[in-house]
Amino acid sequence: MNREIKINITESIEKKIGRSNWIKWKFSDLVKNIVEKVTPKKSGLEQYIGLEHLDAESLKIKRFGKTSELKGDKQKIYKGDFIFAKRNAYLKRVAIADFDAVASAHSMVLRAKSENILPEFLPFFLLSEIFWQRAIEISVGSLSPTINWKSLAKQKFLLPPKDQQAKLNKLLWSIEDLIECDWKLLNKAHINIEVKSSELIWKSKFPRKPVKSFATKNINKFVDGDWIESKDQSENGIRLLQLADIGIRKFINKSSRFISKETFERLKCFEVLPGDVLIARMPEPIGRACIIPSNEEKMITAVDCCIARVDPEINSNKFLMLLLNSKDFLHKANQLASGSTRQRIARKALEDIEVPKPKLNSQIKIVNEIENFMNTYHIIEKRITNSQSLKKSIINQIFYGI
Repeated sequence: MNREIKINITESIEKKIGRSNWIKWKFSDLVKNIVEKVTPKKSGLEQYIGLEHLDAESLKIKRFGKTSELKGDKQKIYKGDFIFAKRNAYLKRVAIADFDAVASAHSMVLRAKSENILPEFLPFFLLSEIFWQRAIEISVGSLSPTINWKSLAKQKFLLPPKDQQAKLNKLLWSIEDLIECDWKLLNKAHINIEVKSSELIWKSKFPRKPVKSFATKNINKFVDGDWIESKDQSENGIRLLQLADIGIRKFINKSSRFISKETFERLKCFEVLPGDVLIARMPEPIGRACIIPSNEEKMITAVDCCIARVDPEINSNKFLMLLLNSKDFLHKANQLASGSTRQRIARKALEDIEVPKPKLNSQIKIVNEIENFMNTYHIIEKRITNSQSLKKSIINQIFYGI
């Protein structure tokens, strides 16, 4: 949706919302807290929905685990119920179950009381800022703040009558359906990138060489990140890049850690430069990589990452990044991982993986072909972001000031 349409919709919402006939409800008047304990392996259910499967501010469950891998009693959730993460409410995680499943013991299973609220309207209320502010306020604990049902049950909220809920539903679900449609298109675009990468890179007849052969001749290997302890970090200075900054084919720019110039010199840290390929040695997944964008920050990276510096006269850093993020390479990297608590791959094992190594002109040609698919992916991704922003804006206008 363009900006003009967004403005027209939001202005219309503001004009139509009148709160004189709204009703104040306790949360327990709106939902039931369903507690049905099950032993996963004896439940007859295959899918498990853990807190890690819930995305912030998203109603859809896009992934799940297997009950065969679980220990201890969990909760049963039925199709149409809501799974609500009662830990770390600031992450704003709640979703609708599209199927019967086993749910995390650290979640609440909620079911709408249809006599007081339309089940179709409840999810949008659960996504509202007014609800999450209250949920965060009543959370207890310092390390992993948790919501208690008894505290949540007595919280009071002002909601529109059911006839007004029905009118708002129509608009909100039309946006939600648009988002869901674009998610399906995004998934297809992702598959196209994976298929094309495998076809152009791995199903080729290019000679195979260790992946470290892409590194510049003066380094001739991948470089380990630096071992930086907490005591060596500072509030500002030289940026310390971490695993959280490495997405699949993209630099996420998420972390906010630094070291001083004095620490940089004392520890003889390796500076990360724009154009370097940064590789994750830990999940998820192991081996994912991104290119460091141009910026004015001086940077280093943590020990669980490694750096590949490419000579542009001989190799393409974009080709290397695409190769590293291909399903074929990630599978090889994850097979070589080890560790009892957290899996990781040694830098030496990573850089010795044999990969197709075409000449520079072929690398550039392959990059151009794959980037055409990536551009389509980014267009759809941006469309989803815009639609999600619009939905959030409308929801918060509905409940603003209550």
